[in-house]
Amino acid sequence: MDNGSALTPSVLEKWRRRENLLPGLVLIALAAAGWAYVAYQAASMGSMGSGVGAMAMGSIGGAVLFLSGWTAMMVAMMVPATLPLILLYFHLARKRLSPVNARIGTVVLLVGYVAVWDMAGLPVFAYNALSGAVGSLAAVLPAVLLIVGGAYQFTPLKRICHDRCSSPLFFLMQNWRPGASGALRLGVIHGVDCLGCCAGLMAGLVALGMMNLAWMLTAAVIIFAEKTIPGSHRVARPLGVLMIGGGIALLVVPLLGGIAPGMDSM
Repeated sequence: MDNGSALTPSVLEKWRRRENLLPGLVLIALAAAGWAYVAYQAASMGSMGSGVGAMAMGSIGGAVLFLSGWTAMMVAMMVPATLPLILLYFHLARKRLSPVNARIGTVVLLVGYVAVWDMAGLPVFAYNALSGAVGSLAAVLPAVLLIVGGAYQFTPLKRICHDRCSSPLFFLMQNWRPGASGALRLGVIHGVDCLGCCAGLMAGLVALGMMNLAWMLTAAVIIFAEKTIPGSHRVARPLGVLMIGGGIALLVVPLLGGIAPGMDSM
């Protein structure tokens, strides 16, 4: 489905139209605000993993605080990669609906998309709570999560979701429904496809530290490339190998460190 990728000339011409300039700038500003909030949180508590791991024991307030940070992170990372689909929707909606309904539909689509990623934060919150409860086993969890995320890169589900997620024009043509309910449906379906495409990479990000800005930026660049560049499906398997190798290294290196003193005494 690479012919429908966002950066192929025929699709690029549609979402780069002049009428998309203002909504495009608004979406870029929204993503920038997300990055600013995440950078502030990273500076104030070091990492979401450590900060929220403690908050996990702090009831509903901790969950709300976590989800607010998670939402900002998803807006920062995912909105730039989803920009072509949102602007394509706006372009098509202006032709098929009134200007007001086109704007409302664009906002609703974005809300539906972000809501899916919000829900994806709940198991991440649970993971943080588990990390704080398992004691010494907590050191093993990131390695296991990294290996699982890497293995996911080789699955048919990853490939299918990537095909749907990286072909915005085909997606809109196949799933278009009129009205706000149709826009909400589009946002939710695209969010699910995108989640299925990025689940392995997100598992790796959770394992390595969600509020580490360098890892976040790396993941955001990979996601943008996968969702927009023709032929980007070729990235999945090498990335999976890298993640599995990294997870194995996280498991093996501490063991070797523990064995080394005994070997020296021999």
